[in-house]
Amino acid sequence: MASAPVLIDDAEEEAETVEPRALDMLAAHEGDLSHIMTDAELTKLGTDVIEDYERDLKSREDWQLAVEEALRVAAQEPTEAPDWPWEGCSDAHFPILTQAAIEFNARAYPAIVKGDEVIQVKVIGSDKGRKAPAQAAPQGQPLPGLPGGEPLPEAEPQWITQPGAKTKRAQRVREYLNTYVMYRMDDWEADTDALLLQLPIVGCGFKKCWWAHGKFHSAYLPALKLVVDMDAKSLKTVPRTTEELDGEYPYQIRQRMRSGEYRTVELTQIGEDAEAPRLLLEQHRLMDLDDDGIDEPYLIVVDKESQQVLKVEANFGPDDIEVGDPLPGRNTPNITIKPNVFYVKFDFFPHPQGKFYGIGFGHLLKPLTAIVNSCINQMRDYATAVIAGGGFIASGLRFQGRGQSSSLTFEPGEYKTVSSSGAALREGIVERTFPSQSPITFQLLELMLGAAKDIAALKDVTSGDASNNGQVGTTLALIEQGLKVYTAVYKRVFRSEREEFGLLYQNLARYGGDAVAQDYAEVLDDDEANFATDFNAADMDVRPVSDPESATRMQKMARAQFLLQTGKGDPNVDQHELLTRVYQAGDIEDIDKLVPAKPAPSGPPPDVVAELEKTVSEKNLNDARTEYTKAQTAQIGVEVGSKLGEADAHAEGQAQSNAGGLPGVAGSPGNGMGDEGAQPLQQQSPGGMDASLMGGGGQQPGVAG
Repeated sequence: MASAPVLIDDAEEEAETVEPRALDMLAAHEGDLSHIMTDAELTKLGTDVIEDYERDLKSREDWQLAVEEALRVAAQEPTEAPDWPWEGCSDAHFPILTQAAIEFNARAYPAIVKGDEVIQVKVIGSDKGRKAPAQAAPQGQPLPGLPGGEPLPEAEPQWITQPGAKTKRAQRVREYLNTYVMYRMDDWEADTDALLLQLPIVGCGFKKCWWAHGKFHSAYLPALKLVVDMDAKSLKTVPRTTEELDGEYPYQIRQRMRSGEYRTVELTQIGEDAEAPRLLLEQHRLMDLDDDGIDEPYLIVVDKESQQVLKVEANFGPDDIEVGDPLPGRNTPNITIKPNVFYVKFDFFPHPQGKFYGIGFGHLLKPLTAIVNSCINQMRDYATAVIAGGGFIASGLRFQGRGQSSSLTFEPGEYKTVSSSGAALREGIVERTFPSQSPITFQLLELMLGAAKDIAALKDVTSGDASNNGQVGTTLALIEQGLKVYTAVYKRVFRSEREEFGLLYQNLARYGGDAVAQDYAEVLDDDEANFATDFNAADMDVRPVSDPESATRMQKMARAQFLLQTGKGDPNVDQHELLTRVYQAGDIEDIDKLVPAKPAPSGPPPDVVAELEKTVSEKNLNDARTEYTKAQTAQIGVEVGSKLGEADAHAEGQAQSNAGGLPGVAGSPGNGMGDEGAQPLQQQSPGGMDASLMGGGGQQPGVAG
């Protein structure tokens, strides 16, 4: 193919002029690129687009036929009347698929679209803040200090990221994204509602996301409108996708031609109406437009009837080109081109064989529904035959009927006059008999209905038809078990919603510019709101996700009832928190007016008081033990001293009686100088006892020898 023209800005001349790569020129170009292709190349491109589209359409033919039939059945559309066992026989269709789709939509819609808070923003990593590294002293020099050798007081830490900054940023981004989705995007909620109604029937659906006219768009795209090869693994690896743009009127196409969005071509007329809507194909495919050996992603629009190419647009930008080091053995750089993402896939059940399109209740309930319908129609036809009657009339029996006919018709309450006698009538008319209805038909019908309800999770306890006399725990367990199928589907929907909200976040950051930045500041009215910083996807600090909580209101109410039964009046349960959670489960407004805020505690926290009382009690116990020990020691000392005193008194009394005087005195009390011949006092022992009292052998201790 011919390469793109080279454009060089003369205002930026350099010493050596470098010719831009054709790939960069293609990436930077906005709008149609068909003018750089020859007519022959455009003709071949249009033919290739149609052939590839029809090839992909053929690969999913069986899946498409099942989906189209399921949609007719779910919508209760009339079908061609059967002619067996007779013309006009019963043709009833039990609405099990319709009920399953309505039940899923009724549960999933309020669980996934919760008011105007559909997006949550997750904080990635820790939110404790990042400190700037401390400044070290120059090599060989000590750190400065205060006079006297005292170290400097520790300085306040310098933060690169303040603690809690990520959480605040996540709150700002969440508030703005929710505002943008609910009040800036047209029909987002209505499209999501339609998706959640068709998803259980078809098994697959898509959201088309794109940036145009200064805003982000997201529209529901039925699975039948996006044609992909059935053996493809995912939208990220498939080489092409084709969207059917049906309902495009010729005047709309001509308007786009005049604006330059489409190339000007002559379209052949379809049928007698020149303004009949046309089918356009928007195909995202790979091709090498600059002849560098690398396939680039492009968006091609072709008119299906005439195979005319209306538009060729690059599906990548300059930032989507990654140039790496050359591969081993090659001199050319390794170039990778990342295409823009337009479609988000929603699956109800993944295909059991790993095919691209998912399956829904329309596929799973089809054989069971056919059996149920057959049983019901057989019973209806039997009842019709019994009521209508019929039998045999003898050939010799004649009635005086209209035109001398042998048959009569009756209106209710009407009697006919005939020329035959009653005996002849009884003998000439034989009523046809019918066997009784087989009970096997009823058993089969009940079995098939039970299996269908199991697949569609249409339990009585989940649909609100169960008895309310059961225990709360048992009822909650039944609800949880009955919603297992829906819970798994919710997680798949949330996973796809996370991808959609990620595209919203990326497109706002990439294309929003000053207009979105100003709107961001005006919506939040927060001085810390900085669009460029908050929507910087490179730092991976915050990521928009869908709410992973998939509990339905029925589950919440059952849990609230369980809380009331187990916790009401329990002194160990915070009654204020209990009532708050119960009212929240019931979506009660103005809960703070019903449950006043708890008064602020006047003293220290209870746990601090308890710890303090424990410490004081332990100290008092230790003090009491110390005083008790001292008292015991003092008592023992008194007892020992008393015994020693008694022993000393006995010994001194004995010595005084032997010497005729007081111990330690040389004479009687009446003679101050002492009598002649009085014996001197003996040396006393340290215990205060006379050494002479320690008798020799054979004598009692304490007695003089």
